[in-house]
Amino acid sequence: MPLINALNVARRSIGNQILVDAVSDSIDRVKEGKALGKSLAQNRALFPGAVVEMISVAEESNALDTVLVDVADGLENRTARRLDLLVRMIEPAMLLIMAAMVLMVVIALLLPVIKMSSTMR
Repeated sequence: MPLINALNVARRSIGNQILVDAVSDSIDRVKEGKALGKSLAQNRALFPGAVVEMISVAEESNALDTVLVDVADGLENRTARRLDLLVRMIEPAMLLIMAAMVLMVVIALLLPVIKMSSTMR
């Protein structure tokens, strides 16, 4: 599959408008004859530097297809690890919030009983 066609398919499948614009700019630069790595390097804020470097090296060694698959797998694994860590950090906070809510309900139920017993004395 030609590189420009692959970039067009990628552009249509992206849900983020900022990334769509960046890929569109890269498509224009690739049409002008620039390398994909250099065209992506123009948007370093959106594409990690290591990824851009790997793409540049892969273009020079004619192994872009395998490197892109490896990069995608690596980024997917990194994202999964970060999400797992975030969920593990949120669990104790949610437990404390639920315990506080249960404590408030118990206090709300026992407060009238305590007031009644103090007025009866």
